[in-house]
Amino acid sequence: MKDQKSYFNRLQLYLIRSKDADTMTEYKMMDEVIGYCTKCKLELNQRIIRVEAGRPKRALCLTCNTERSYRKSAPAKAGEGKVRSQRTSSSQRDQEAEWRAKLGRQNKTPKAYAMDKTYLLDDHIEHRLFGVGLVVSLVHPGKINVFFQDGLKTMKCGLI
Repeated sequence: MKDQKSYFNRLQLYLIRSKDADTMTEYKMMDEVIGYCTKCKLELNQRIIRVEAGRPKRALCLTCNTERSYRKSAPAKAGEGKVRSQRTSSSQRDQEAEWRAKLGRQNKTPKAYAMDKTYLLDDHIEHRLFGVGLVVSLVHPGKINVFFQDGLKTMKCGLI
């Protein structure tokens, strides 16, 4: 009877540990675990070299034989997670909104863009790569700023 109680106590303890295996696992030196190697840039087999408070602190990668701090998994990549939008001032956003409104009100046919042609403010031009754009400023000598759907571009033009 006593053996059965100890068996059930051990079984119950095992079940509790297996539910939350990550926090309940007791690591020992020379145990093999899967961890992220910063040199190989992969999750590989590693041998635990140092344990602090029941957690692996240092590990030896069994592939490249380098000793590293233990990392359970790879770090998050730059493209993953939150995507941060570019910071723009409110005046710049207002200016772009005004340009978008002017670009949307195409009451005249756009001129085909060519580097040797001349353009005036508020001219609509059509570029083969960027599409339809609005001339928003003249930059001398021989350049213009054109607002397209994907942003502001500086382009070459003929001298006025």
